[in-house]
Amino acid sequence: MRDLIEQLATQYASDLDTQLDSGNGQRSIQNPVLFLFIGDNSLEALQAVYSLNERQWKNHAGALYLHASSGKTLSEPRVYGCRLPEPLAGRQTLRSDIYSQFYQQEPLRVEINKVMKKVSIHLAEAGGHCPSVQHVNIAVVTRADDPANVLVPELVLLMKSYLSEVFKYVSIDLYALIQEKSSGDDFGFSASLSVSFLEELTNYQRSDYRFKESLQVTEDHVTLEVAHAGSPLFSLIYLLSDKNERGLFAENGQKDNYEIISRLVLLNNKPAEPELGEGNESYNKHQFTRSITVDNVQTAFATAGFSKVKQPKDAIALTVLSHVYDDLLERMKTSPLPDPAGLMERLELAPRHILRSVQSILPDGGKLDEMTGLMATGVSYAELRSMTLREAEHALFQGSSQAFFEMHFEQRARKQLESLQIKEKFARLFRETVAEDPRCGPYAACQLTSGNETLPTIRGELLARIRETARLLEETRAEWEDLYRQRVEQQDFKKGGFFTREKDRIRNFIRHLLPLVYGKRYELLGLEMELRLLRDCEQQAEELHRQLAEEWGQLERQQKQLRELAQKSVKEATDYLGKNIDQYYGTLVREAIRSLEAKKGPLFYWEDRYLGQKASILNGGQTESSALIERLSALCRQEILSSPLFALAFEDELLARANVAVAYENRDVLTKEELFEDLDRALEERASVHVEVFHFSQKHRYEEKYFFADIDSDFIQYVMQKGQGLRTCKQGCIHEAGTSGIEKLHLMGGFGLGDLMYYRNNKKYYDSYVANGFVFHRREKGVSI
Repeated sequence: MRDLIEQLATQYASDLDTQLDSGNGQRSIQNPVLFLFIGDNSLEALQAVYSLNERQWKNHAGALYLHASSGKTLSEPRVYGCRLPEPLAGRQTLRSDIYSQFYQQEPLRVEINKVMKKVSIHLAEAGGHCPSVQHVNIAVVTRADDPANVLVPELVLLMKSYLSEVFKYVSIDLYALIQEKSSGDDFGFSASLSVSFLEELTNYQRSDYRFKESLQVTEDHVTLEVAHAGSPLFSLIYLLSDKNERGLFAENGQKDNYEIISRLVLLNNKPAEPELGEGNESYNKHQFTRSITVDNVQTAFATAGFSKVKQPKDAIALTVLSHVYDDLLERMKTSPLPDPAGLMERLELAPRHILRSVQSILPDGGKLDEMTGLMATGVSYAELRSMTLREAEHALFQGSSQAFFEMHFEQRARKQLESLQIKEKFARLFRETVAEDPRCGPYAACQLTSGNETLPTIRGELLARIRETARLLEETRAEWEDLYRQRVEQQDFKKGGFFTREKDRIRNFIRHLLPLVYGKRYELLGLEMELRLLRDCEQQAEELHRQLAEEWGQLERQQKQLRELAQKSVKEATDYLGKNIDQYYGTLVREAIRSLEAKKGPLFYWEDRYLGQKASILNGGQTESSALIERLSALCRQEILSSPLFALAFEDELLARANVAVAYENRDVLTKEELFEDLDRALEERASVHVEVFHFSQKHRYEEKYFFADIDSDFIQYVMQKGQGLRTCKQGCIHEAGTSGIEKLHLMGGFGLGDLMYYRNNKKYYDSYVANGFVFHRREKGVSI
């Protein structure tokens, strides 16, 4: 059940994310983008970046993904895979073997060419989703310790050769992921692989870097040269580690880097925007590249940091749903109980209904007359005179009269009682009349069937009727027993005179005896059937109470699980972003429900498009529980979250939530400026760049900082005006209308390989492995190893 609730609630939270952002400005790219992921170790990055872009880019169809690997790839639209040589068993020459196999296996190169040609054509077609189709950007992503990146020049330049056939300009950026945190397995070898790749990057970025190889291969095995002459291979190289510049490991490992890659690619391919206000500077890739290039000797790398504050929509969604669920159950618990006497009438348990049922059960009383025709024994009246009526009946009929009544009255009555199915009818009527009635509901039904003597209940009414009927039954049975104890000679019947025949006198006595005794017995049978009917209903009420108590318990367990899920989600929201969510949104939900009730009436939950007039979805069971959450989610989406109360701007919502529990006269209320200071500080601290550099705080460090947010928001206006004229770096905002959060991207560049602490710390492993015969770099093709 918990998994079911969590699944439905998560879907609901996802729907909320879409609903709250509907109509807001969505991100888009200016020109087509090809993501080239190299190596088996880049699969996780591919999955993450694809998911991020698909969710956030309006024209995601303008981006394609190519994964060059020897293993599995992502199965999604616009994702292509090309096979690389399988790594050999020998670790000593792992990277160089992959390089050699690439050139030795011509069929493999033919297949790679086919895939890349297809990708270039499809990317040209996808360009229709972008404003500009003159330029295409290749975003190369690889793990530094992935041996397949030995083929970076081949794969990048071969792909560029095909894209150059359909696009006028092709730019290439590299995003190298550095994995510093490890479990300790293979740490020396992994570090050596990374160092070898980083050293190769310095070579690729030389101003005189050249490349020429016969890489293009047609289906007829005709080869064509691919050349790159006298310039750096990449426009920009971003190094992204799982450790930040303060030397701390990122809490989310590489996941933060995947978000950084998505934002950097967006930033480098964003439609040009005019400056949107004083203090806002627009991003220019070429200017950033020039600014981090300090001389022609040292290769200049870049890195980035990323932070965000967003409405914790999962927590908000679950909190709202939880409060609506609480309100529904509270309404059920506080609904007034119906008058049991009037309810008995609706349930067809009033005295007149029971009497009618008893009459339908009992055989016709006129059939008692047939008993006088029973064959009697030859006993004389003189013998009967001194007997009791019981003795006289036995003497006359030897038990045949009792057998007659048993067969024709008692057995038939019992059979009719069984066919009446009074319990089933009562259960059905009770559920329809009480449990499924919006004015009552399962809680009232549970109370009405309880044995609580302090409440007016159905069971109380039934028990009172049972006691009364049992008393009447005992009184009637006592009267019947008294009749049997009377003497024959005391009876008032036509005895006749001296000349009356014995036979006539006996007949007259029988006509007096049987109607007298069995008339009372017939009355007794009616009371017995009535008592059986009432007891059956009381037993059914007890069984219904057990079922209803379990169903109500299930609703309460579901309520508890929803509350726990909401609380867990709130705890996961960081810092003040998760502050006062329960109090604030609990208040908003109550206000929205009051407004809804004023508009639609107190029974709005039971409209057909929500729970429905017959609330059978409250009767328990997994299917019903699923339906209840789905219906309440629909109500939240359509009626609660659409309320103007939920339409506050991001910063206003944060401020209102921060102060929801503060009394009006309390001077400790958080001001908007204080909130903005907190936000600005938090964004800056968390946007620490994702590499650790050595004493890199002076002349070569170049930085730019960009917000992804609504330029018209009060917070962005505050940030743009703050410290204007005193800034040490360029700062701007990428406008996204009406966004429900703020993101900050921190760019830094100008450092060289020797400044990188990872390189300085791990170069010793690389040198030692090389000294021990390990070969990490590219070797001349055709040379056997």
